[in-house]
Amino acid sequence: MIGFICLGIQTSYAATELDTVPVPKSVAKIKSSIKKIFTKKQKDSIASSKDSIQKILKESVKRNYWTHQNKPGILFTQTSFVNWTKGGNNTIAGIASFKGDYDYKRGQFFWKNDFLIKYGLSKEDDIDHALKTDDIIDIKSAVGYKKGIESRWYYSGDFSLTTQIAKGYNDKKKTTVISNFFAPARMRIGLGAAYSDKDDNFKLNISPLTNQVTFVIDQELANKGAFGVEPAKKDGEGNIIEPGKNVNSEFGTLISIEYKTLIMKNINFAVKSSFYSDYLNRFGNVDSDIELNINMKVNKYIQSTISSHLLYDDDTKTPNDDGTQGGPKVQLKQILGVGVSYVF
Repeated sequence: MIGFICLGIQTSYAATELDTVPVPKSVAKIKSSIKKIFTKKQKDSIASSKDSIQKILKESVKRNYWTHQNKPGILFTQTSFVNWTKGGNNTIAGIASFKGDYDYKRGQFFWKNDFLIKYGLSKEDDIDHALKTDDIIDIKSAVGYKKGIESRWYYSGDFSLTTQIAKGYNDKKKTTVISNFFAPARMRIGLGAAYSDKDDNFKLNISPLTNQVTFVIDQELANKGAFGVEPAKKDGEGNIIEPGKNVNSEFGTLISIEYKTLIMKNINFAVKSSFYSDYLNRFGNVDSDIELNINMKVNKYIQSTISSHLLYDDDTKTPNDDGTQGGPKVQLKQILGVGVSYVF
């Protein structure tokens, strides 16, 4: 007998935006407020009622240039085996996440802010401790200004910071630490131009002036030269005479592309990608980050997600079993998720 349980709960606060034209609900609220004014006691003066009505009408057409969207979520999975001749380990796992989008747009100016935090653990019967399955903190902010109302191009500046919450290990026994909080952390600050189509389905950002800084505050990892920082200097006997650097700064060009579309009813496809090359060190070597997502909504409550994440970073060395640093390799992560969601 084999049992498998998958349960996901996700809540979403949909984006809201007020315009100068009241919606039917707003109109009804205005009428109700005005009616209350006229049903007040006779001691209220006509002038006072007039001022109150003007205040209600003024508030009803007040602009709000902010839009926001919050998506907290949690996913649980369980796999169990009883007399299963092919073998297998009983496993329970969970991933908690929060994604927030907070955007400001007024005339020819925009300010876009994105925040993502995700952390997942799994526990197997034959292992005493839990293992990390997902771990990311991602903060992005971008500003832009365009000369003309009809133009789709913006002068832009962008900022991003990516790191993780907890330690990462090279095996299930947790013998060797290969990553940690702010080890690495990658910060990018760039200036350039951005393009967006009318429906914001296609976005292109070109930043020919981009400063990329990698932080490795875990000194043991820094001494090994992890994630592109300068390693420690050692004498002939292997003793450290100068510790490794904790920061590696680069200056280059960044191109980012985002695209989303509706493949068919209830099936959405999205791709996010970025390509960075350093001017000062091996220009032409491109650090690539490509993420594909397909969201399939079965009905109001059930949905399925397929995602694939490909990374290549020339500065990130693949750790060997003994903890030493190997050469850079293509990194790939794939996820298939099915669960229950409720949106409000």
